[in-house]
Amino acid sequence: MKRTSQEYTILNAKATTGTGISIFIQDFRNAVLSFGTATSANLTVKFQGSIQDTAPDFSAAQSVSNQWDYIEVVDLQSGAAIDGDTGVAVAGTDDFRIFEANINGLKWLNATVTARSAGSVTIKARLFDNQ
Repeated sequence: MKRTSQEYTILNAKATTGTGISIFIQDFRNAVLSFGTATSANLTVKFQGSIQDTAPDFSAAQSVSNQWDYIEVVDLQSGAAIDGDTGVAVAGTDDFRIFEANINGLKWLNATVTARSAGSVTIKARLFDNQ
């Protein structure tokens, strides 16, 4: 039986560019992420991960002391992999999707809105392991 965690909100109706709330994920192997936009959203969201002991500043540039990267997610509707550097883009039509991220080995998870001209986005996560 899989052990599940509580639901975490990374972005809550985020209507600007910027980074969400970091989640400590070390004890889990997979994350299922819900993605929902509102108000004819036109934006891009990228998911981020890190193996640093302390949470990196996901809103700051990557560096030797602030190590993180964009991570791939898989769309559970189509099975399509979405490259971390590309992210999930919506253009004027609201979208509701579910993704899976392989977080095996990561310590921190976050998401950031990198481009936005309209609307908002909410990202929630539920974490799982194989036990």
